[in-house]
Amino acid sequence: MDAMQSQAMAQDITRRRQHRKVAIERALIRIRDGEFGYCAGCGEPIAVRRLEIDPTFEACVRCAP
Repeated sequence: MDAMQSQAMAQDITRRRQHRKVAIERALIRIRDGEFGYCAGCGEPIAVRRLEIDPTFEACVRCAP
């Protein structure tokens, strides 16, 4: 049972790392394209404080899901 739980935890960690990697890659693309810091939903600037918390955010507070 412990081995199955350890395997499930390892798979979850791998999924989380992959998700984070994709988010970082998307942020880098937005930087390259000059779109970083602007909301993907409304086009308004994303609050600096929000980006300080997580620079991979793609939406302002109002448009965030």
